[in-house]
Amino acid sequence: MNAENLLKFIISSDLRRKLILSLGNGPKLLKDLQVELKSTPSSILHALKSLESKNIVYQKEDTKEYGLTNVGYLMYIQLRNIIDSFDSIVKFESFWITHDVKSVPEEFLKTIGDLKNSKLIIASPDELKSPHEVYLELIRNAKWVRAISSVVFEEYSKAFLELAFKKADIEAVLPEKTFEMLLKMLDPKEVEALKELPNMRIYTLDWNPRVSFTVTDSVLSFGLLFPDGRYDMTMDLVSYDPKARKWALDLFHYYKRFAKRVI
Repeated sequence: MNAENLLKFIISSDLRRKLILSLGNGPKLLKDLQVELKSTPSSILHALKSLESKNIVYQKEDTKEYGLTNVGYLMYIQLRNIIDSFDSIVKFESFWITHDVKSVPEEFLKTIGDLKNSKLIIASPDELKSPHEVYLELIRNAKWVRAISSVVFEEYSKAFLELAFKKADIEAVLPEKTFEMLLKMLDPKEVEALKELPNMRIYTLDWNPRVSFTVTDSVLSFGLLFPDGRYDMTMDLVSYDPKARKWALDLFHYYKRFAKRVI
């Protein structure tokens, strides 16, 4: 069976798919699978036998538990990733469809499911606070900050300055033009003071990554640009999930490796 037919074999049956996802958490007895999946023993046994025939599932002789083979576990990992990714895509469809998602490296788009437990913050009459205000509150008490920004605002600059002088460990990667704008916003004395701080490091890129996000020791705030290059201040993904923060931190280091330190 080729890969395409195998994928069709798994996803064409709700029960087969649910069995793989269930057994991905560990071996289980038939009676436990029956309770969990709310299906009849005969239906579950039929599905298990079909999975056994494809070397996806096996039964332990001593305990009679069903488990995933090594091949089955690899399939579980990929299936889980697909489901998580689709969950993230569907939950935040209005965010993805209106922004330049292709600016995010493909290797990170493949694990977009890590953002599934985020919350989409949208500026509207029903919202008491805009994403801009929420962002400033989120970073106020951070112990460390890693940021990529295609744009710079005076309020953000002041907030980062306050954090730096409070000894928060800060690293930021900016396009060269954005860095030049930052220098114009700051007082020359503030720039000189920043250069003396061991906990403040700024890097520049000679190209625009077209993403803007901040990850701290407790939270992620993730934004994208519109396809025409304008920064969207009305919509952000915010997450406290460790998986989302790790995803963003890895993305930060991806960009950092192309940057040069200027402060």
